[in-house]
Amino acid sequence: MSLPVLSNIDINNTAIPGGIAVVDFYTKHKHPTAFYSNVPVYVQHQKDTHWQALIGIPLLAKIGDKQLIVKGVSEQKIAFNIKPHHYKEQRITLTGKNKKYLNPNLKQRDRIIRERPILTAARSTFSAQALSHSNFIRPVSGITTSTFGLKRFYNNQARRPHTGLDYAGKIGTPIQAVARGKIIVSDKFFFNGNTVFIDHGQGLISLYLHMNERLVKPGQIINQGDIIGTIGQTGRATGPHLHFGVYLNTVVINPTILIKDGAK
Repeated sequence: MSLPVLSNIDINNTAIPGGIAVVDFYTKHKHPTAFYSNVPVYVQHQKDTHWQALIGIPLLAKIGDKQLIVKGVSEQKIAFNIKPHHYKEQRITLTGKNKKYLNPNLKQRDRIIRERPILTAARSTFSAQALSHSNFIRPVSGITTSTFGLKRFYNNQARRPHTGLDYAGKIGTPIQAVARGKIIVSDKFFFNGNTVFIDHGQGLISLYLHMNERLVKPGQIINQGDIIGTIGQTGRATGPHLHFGVYLNTVVINPTILIKDGAK
């Protein structure tokens, strides 16, 4: 039996769009599985027959009652509720060479299309076993310049909400892995710049964007605190910083839920 990897979640306040719904269930099955919207979710053993499912909730999810399906000795259908939450707005002005990220040309759009399946496959990775048994640490020590979920406008044009945390830092500042895992992507992309994805098991994925250097390769096993690269300004970045994100059951969630001081 392993200790819960996500033991610092505030289960009373995280079942919101962009958050985590923590659903308790009970089974005598030694290896139960659970599904939300036909996608497998993270499960962790608490004690005896007590288990928890950790469900990433989409930022654009509708509030109200939802259903978790647990498969073990028998199938269980467990209801849970998503609560409303309001995220603030952020307006960003792109100038000079950064304007290409607002209206990419044909060649750039072709590149974006080619990159899309790679990114989709990375955030959809699901390893049966958890690769880490500890809570996350901060990837860098810099202050947070943009919080999760901000409704973003680039040059007054609405774009997708902010899907992570932006940490300030000088170019070359070391970035550490937030937990033990396996490198599944280490590459450079149009919007994301130099990017690393780490698989922590059971659909829990961390990602690191706009890096200056990538110091790891796909397939490499890294431990919590290992240096995986450095802060940069590659891709759509108006200044040097690290964009840090987390996926759970293919859904981007607020990293501050997993890192106690993540927003400081």
